Amino acid sequence: MTHDPQQAPPPRAEHARTWRRYLRFFGPRTVADLDDELRFHVEMRVRDYIARGMSEDEARAATAQRLGDLAAARDRCVTIAVRRQRRMTRAQILDALAQDVRFAGRTLRRQKGWTAVAVLTLALGIGANSAMFSVVNHVLLNPISYPYADRIVVVYQVPSEGNNTGTNVMMIPMGRVVAAWQANSRSLEALETYITTDVALQRGSEAPRVAHSAAIQPTFAAFAGQRPIVGRMFTQQEARSDAGAVLLSEGLWRAQYGADPQIVGKSITANGRLLSIVGVMPGEFQLPRNADGDIDLWLPLDLARHEDDGGVTVGRIRQGVSRTAAARELDDIARRLEGYGKKQARYSTRLASPAEFVSFHDSLILLSVAVALVLLIACANVAHLLLARASTRQRELAIRGALGAGTERLFRQLLTESLLLSIAGCIGGLLVGWVGLRLLVATRPESVADLAAARIDGATLAVTIGLSLLTGLAFGVFGAVQASRHATHDVLKAGSLATSTGRSHGRLRATLVVTEMALCTTLLVGAALLLRSVVHLQTIDPGFDARGLYSLNVQLPEERYASDASRKAFYDQLLARTRTLPGVHGLIIAQTAPPWSYFQIGALQVEGDPDPAPGTTAFISANYVPPEFFRFMRLRLVQGTTFTDTSDAAGQVVVNESFARKRWPVESALGHRLRIVYGGSGKWKTIVGVIADAFMRGPTSDASQPMLYTTTGTFRRPWLIVRTSGTATFIPTLTSMVWSIDSHLPPPEVSSVEEAMAKSIARPRFTMFLLMIFTIVAVGLAAIGLYGVLAYSVAQRTREIGIRMALGASRRAVARSVMSQGMLLAGIGAVIGLVAARAGAKMIGSMLYGVQQTDTLAYAVGAIALVVIAALACL
Repeated sequence: MTHDPQQAPPPRAEHARTWRRYLRFFGPRTVADLDDELRFHVEMRVRDYIARGMSEDEARAATAQRLGDLAAARDRCVTIAVRRQRRMTRAQILDALAQDVRFAGRTLRRQKGWTAVAVLTLALGIGANSAMFSVVNHVLLNPISYPYADRIVVVYQVPSEGNNTGTNVMMIPMGRVVAAWQANSRSLEALETYITTDVALQRGSEAPRVAHSAAIQPTFAAFAGQRPIVGRMFTQQEARSDAGAVLLSEGLWRAQYGADPQIVGKSITANGRLLSIVGVMPGEFQLPRNADGDIDLWLPLDLARHEDDGGVTVGRIRQGVSRTAAARELDDIARRLEGYGKKQARYSTRLASPAEFVSFHDSLILLSVAVALVLLIACANVAHLLLARASTRQRELAIRGALGAGTERLFRQLLTESLLLSIAGCIGGLLVGWVGLRLLVATRPESVADLAAARIDGATLAVTIGLSLLTGLAFGVFGAVQASRHATHDVLKAGSLATSTGRSHGRLRATLVVTEMALCTTLLVGAALLLRSVVHLQTIDPGFDARGLYSLNVQLPEERYASDASRKAFYDQLLARTRTLPGVHGLIIAQTAPPWSYFQIGALQVEGDPDPAPGTTAFISANYVPPEFFRFMRLRLVQGTTFTDTSDAAGQVVVNESFARKRWPVESALGHRLRIVYGGSGKWKTIVGVIADAFMRGPTSDASQPMLYTTTGTFRRPWLIVRTSGTATFIPTLTSMVWSIDSHLPPPEVSSVEEAMAKSIARPRFTMFLLMIFTIVAVGLAAIGLYGVLAYSVAQRTREIGIRMALGASRRAVARSVMSQGMLLAGIGAVIGLVAARAGAKMIGSMLYGVQQTDTLAYAVGAIALVVIAALACL
């Protein structure tokens, strides 16, 4: 018999309807119940017609006619029933949730002290991670907001022997090389170059002020996905003709011109040159790699004018092209460039993301790991609190279970309380993170300018909320599982709680404490290593006397100082005027001044060694100095003499002690010859003296690297070094003196050498300071955790301790018992932490100066500090 869709569903066996009733135990079955109801009405109507004398077939036909389109009616009823059931289920869930939240709120309010400690612990852990994520997100993960930022790369070159200086020195490609890349590269969608410099900005008769400028190609704005908010961008014709066009930054436009919408067409003076304003760039328009701060002026750049020099080059790799393949193609183009290979100098192209050039890169990774450990310790502490609280609530939960509350209901209630704690911790964490980030940015040294971009935004908020919910779920599930492990009838028995529950929870608490102590030991050892490193940097002998030294460097514009004679006249006048300043005891001109550096490019060859392979290049530290340089800087002469003949024919050179000892360990270096081979040739120079190693490039440099001093060479932006008895007020005096010679010059770079040397260690000192703060927070949390475990243990053993004292045990013996329990946990954690610290020390190896990764004193200090803090917590 076929079933007509217009007819009622066929009857089913009675037992099918019977057993389905038991399925309602697992929840409502709306569709099945509706089918049963419709089937019941059909059967009742069929029976009624049969009772009137119809046959079964006639009765069913009459029923189908009477009821009409039963399938459509069923569908409408199913829709209504399902919607109703959903509304009821949603209302029940919301009602249950509201009930759980109200009950959890009342419970937490009754235990204000416990709640405050838990929320504060979470706030510290989550807040530290929130602040650090803000920094990492804006500095490392999203350093620029350009279109397709994940494919933006910085393009630079390194010598064929690589960068062996131990510093972040990169070689910018020459303008003609970049032009060849732009014309022939298929791996890069776009390639742009920019040059940054400071200029003397003047408005009318006002005194000049320092302004940051960047010369960019006319296509750079489109590359960055920006356009002027007022006016227009440069044209290619303006760049080629050097027409004197300039774009203002939005910050300068608002601060100096009151956001004048009619600014286009007005003029400003930069370095004595009149420039016409053609537009204003938005504040979001920033360079991908710039440590000089926000740009005030944007100038047009023509690569044809920079064939033999260049600027920072950035590009966008095509989709699907690897950095290695793109670098290989750029190398091929450079080698084919006419004239570029005549010198036979070889370089390798490198492509790196802008984040890799962040000055604080390694430190950020280290600090991110540290704050993650702080969060783990905070979660372990909250787990302690939940375990202690669960132990005191076992009887309450057992009674609720005996009154009918199921395991699922109790589990949901405990999880709701944990989520409430995590929400409160999230709010507190955002406040802690905001304050911490403000303090972090405010206290950063000048050399860590990248941190200024960090801020709490939507991404930080989302991560903070997600982290809070994750931690809430983690320790909430953990606490709920532990609270529900014991049967109701066992918990209600007298003494049960003190035995099985106490032992299992005690073991778990001990494990958590050992974990906290291990993490704290790792942080303490890392902080001790960095502290030892910073102390070494601050107390190291630089090898010269930096007291009273000031350095001055002036950038002479090529359009007004194109000839050697004009530059020499300027420096002669600068020297003459500086000598007349009060307090000046001496002055010299050198290629560079501490802690800045100058490198020659080529292969260093000692006489007797085989000729280097054709095209070999490397960075070699050098300085062109006058004969009195060594006496003026108070450098110690180890062997020989200083320069006796400054002529090019004499070819004299002075080297540092480590280089001499390395090359001639058993004989004197005097009289040996060396040269820097570049393009297959180089002039031989004779070593006439050996100078003691000096940290001329700052305390963080490697003084044992080869350092050459010579009197011959071409000065490129030489430095004036002055020794004076003056104070910091001498710096504006030097600046005013330069502008008195030429008021249109860009602001000179003037600084105290002693202060500059101290600032060169600001970055490791700042890293150490932050790690110390995170370590203090972590150790404090761990100490609180250890205290809580011992306090709970003592509370559980109150009856036992009382009996022991009644039997004659002294207070000292009881205290010794408690102390031994805590110190055992701390000792185990310290041993595990020392092992972990040995592995973790590799992470900070590049940040250690004068300290080994296995420094015994640092490990001992970390372990002893933990033991002392643990002893105080136990007491």
